[in-house]
Amino acid sequence: MAIRFLLTRLFSLRLVIALFALVVVFGADKVPALNVLDQTLFDLVHQATDTGNGTDAPQAQSLDARVLAQGLERPDWGFPMVRAALALSLMFLMFALPQLGAALSVLLVTLIATALLITQAGLMLYQHLWLPLGQVVVFLLAGFVTMLFWLQPFREIQSLRANVQQARYQLGKLLLQQGQPDQALEALATCPPDEDTLDLQYDIAIQQERKRQYDSASRTYEQILSQKQRFRDVRERLDAMQRLTSDSTTSLAAGFDSTRTLVMPDQSVSKPTLGRYEIDREIGRGAMGVVYLGKDPKIARTVAIKTLSYNQFEQTELGELKSRFHREAEAAGRLNHPAIVTVYDVGEEADLAFIAMDFAVGKPLSDYARADRLLPLPVILTVLAQVAEALDYAHGQKIVHRDIKPGNIIYDAASKALKITDFGIAKITDDSRTRTGSVMGSPLYMSPEQLKGQKVTGASDIYSLGVTLYKLVSGETPYNGDTLANLTYQILNKRARSVREFNPELPDSVVRLINKAIQKEPAKRFASAGAMAEAMHRAASRASSKETS
Repeated sequence: MAIRFLLTRLFSLRLVIALFALVVVFGADKVPALNVLDQTLFDLVHQATDTGNGTDAPQAQSLDARVLAQGLERPDWGFPMVRAALALSLMFLMFALPQLGAALSVLLVTLIATALLITQAGLMLYQHLWLPLGQVVVFLLAGFVTMLFWLQPFREIQSLRANVQQARYQLGKLLLQQGQPDQALEALATCPPDEDTLDLQYDIAIQQERKRQYDSASRTYEQILSQKQRFRDVRERLDAMQRLTSDSTTSLAAGFDSTRTLVMPDQSVSKPTLGRYEIDREIGRGAMGVVYLGKDPKIARTVAIKTLSYNQFEQTELGELKSRFHREAEAAGRLNHPAIVTVYDVGEEADLAFIAMDFAVGKPLSDYARADRLLPLPVILTVLAQVAEALDYAHGQKIVHRDIKPGNIIYDAASKALKITDFGIAKITDDSRTRTGSVMGSPLYMSPEQLKGQKVTGASDIYSLGVTLYKLVSGETPYNGDTLANLTYQILNKRARSVREFNPELPDSVVRLINKAIQKEPAKRFASAGAMAEAMHRAASRASSKETS
């Protein structure tokens, strides 16, 4: 390729024109054809001024001899002047002519040639000076005719090249819109660094920033600076990213994980995005990833974005984790209830998967699960009754939550609204997957059958909701082991601690409700979450009446 490039540059019509100029400079005296115009012009001027005084030089003499015989003087500046005119003609033919249209180029060449001949004749007639500008005219005309054979294909090639570059530019824009910045850069590789391509490269770098590809964005900014030193705020953005990536503790190569939040850069760097969602800040951490507050810029919707980082897991377990993660979206996506978070979108990037869901305003009930921060009993019963109603709806859709606990219930005290979150280990009971899965959930709130890895039904959610009620009215849980093995043994074999040990003033109806919900045998619990909701509504009504009496 390099040899071909060199040959195409060496053996071109432009090179032929340049060699022709050298011949005119050094061989004009030896090539009679180059002096045709000078000879003709000399004869015409001589005939016009002939007075018959016998000074005619024989035609057989050379042109130089006839010039001397005629008494014409060769000025000292004549030679440099002719060479300068020749050089200007060469520049015109090689660089200006290809940029001109056919009609304009013919007009200009005619005017230049005429002007040179008139100048030569004028010097002969009025200054008695001999300046062989005819050589320059011969070169100009011959070069122009030669270039005519080159201009048409050259212009066609230029047009094709411009069309190809425009097509590559449009392809780059399309690839960028499709979220493929690296491919967009490849499409622009052969395009000239004009304002349009620089603008597109800048947009590509911005998208690379937002996708957390800071190394790639830095390289793109450096490429822009190599083409134009001062372009927008490229220098400032490049400096900001170099500061960001220089800190080894914030290495972005590892992406997300469940113990480290997403790096939020300073204002000189664009906020990161996941899919079309712009990330604002971290708002929580789940069992498999970090949860962020984000915004959908298309409709200005605030969303919670739950992530699953691939980098924190071994490849052997990643498949199952992906399945669980997408099962959460599938489970929640099948549910349409005001007390259950709505899933808007599911996406995947190179290093993580994410779910965009309804942002639940409020605090998790775990904030009210300490003995010194308990909510009023009527409020607790009313809130959990709504949770039970939502679970009854989910069970009707054949979906079991399997991880009900205070931390997965968001309550807004101002609006009295609540949302059940984190269907991350939800089980869709009508699918073809194994009915008796592995143990997943929060052990303190897990039912005995769930701990055993047995078939999990809605009765397991009823048990977990009963333990949640126990926690919210007392600040404690029915079982409290030093180790997971000890805790599991107690849940499977021991009698639950009475809630009255921690809240002696608790009404009998609430104690009976809790005891029924946390029975070891699923058949002895409430027949459904709806039945449990009714019992809690009745208990809430009695507790409210007692408080007002």
